[in-house]
Amino acid sequence: MTKLVLSLDGGGVRGAASARFLERLEQRLERPLNDAFDLFAGTSTGAIIAGALGVLGMSAAEISPLYSIENIQRIMDKSPWDRAAGLIQAGPKYDGVGKRRTLERYFGNKTLGEARKRTLIVTYDVERRESAVLKSHHPEHRTLRAVDVIDASSAAPLYFPTVRVDGRWLIDGGVVANNPTLCAYAEAVHCFPNEPIRIVSVGTGKRTRKIVGEASRGWGAVGWITHDLLGVVMDETVVEYQAQTLLGAGNYIRVNSDLDEASDVNDDLDETSSGNLAALKRLGDAWFERFGAQALALINAGAIPNA
Repeated sequence: MTKLVLSLDGGGVRGAASARFLERLEQRLERPLNDAFDLFAGTSTGAIIAGALGVLGMSAAEISPLYSIENIQRIMDKSPWDRAAGLIQAGPKYDGVGKRRTLERYFGNKTLGEARKRTLIVTYDVERRESAVLKSHHPEHRTLRAVDVIDASSAAPLYFPTVRVDGRWLIDGGVVANNPTLCAYAEAVHCFPNEPIRIVSVGTGKRTRKIVGEASRGWGAVGWITHDLLGVVMDETVVEYQAQTLLGAGNYIRVNSDLDEASDVNDDLDETSSGNLAALKRLGDAWFERFGAQALALINAGAIPNA
């Protein structure tokens, strides 16, 4: 029997576009995504959505409000000291308190082991210098609090502090797998041996900010950081190629586009204006118009129509 996997990229506030696409997809599917998929995988903002689906069993319609302007501005809130320090601050851009409180409101004391469907969250262990892929169905991970794991997966370097989880210091899994599709595929093959695997992979928009190659020759640490080094590190295009090659068009669909395909979208991870959030939701609508029929066909195990 075919097993279905939903993979969700990192991308900060741009997860609003992913959430909107999923809301439209669920409306047309006419059943909860939690019923349709067998495994949810996410990194960073994708970990929030994957956790809401897989651990809490929320509908896509319930998840979209997670990206309300009130929640986003609470998550991207600075302490009074941070505001006073301004550009001279040496620590993370945000203190993480608002993010933590927002996640606690939704996930409470739920553990990964209480997940309604298999859920995989990607993080990175800074002391061991290795990825830490945490799974609801793994015996050693079942007792971990979902809020701790998701807080760690969304702790993007430069933006949020490192998070301690079960004795390990973890950060955003986007530094190694911003697109967790291959992590999800490897786990699906392990969990469902000899079963066909199909994957819907949802991005958060591709950055199109220009990097001038010749100018980059002279950049040091400050130059690269101010010219989107984190965005370069978290680029997911190689995973798209690998997943397409391994799975084939009939078993895999990538939902994503350049951010400039929708007007007024800001590519920053933390642009919290109401205008930007509205633009991101419009981008999610545009993705459904472009990819919705193909995604529905894949979920329903039908032939994927030509794009």
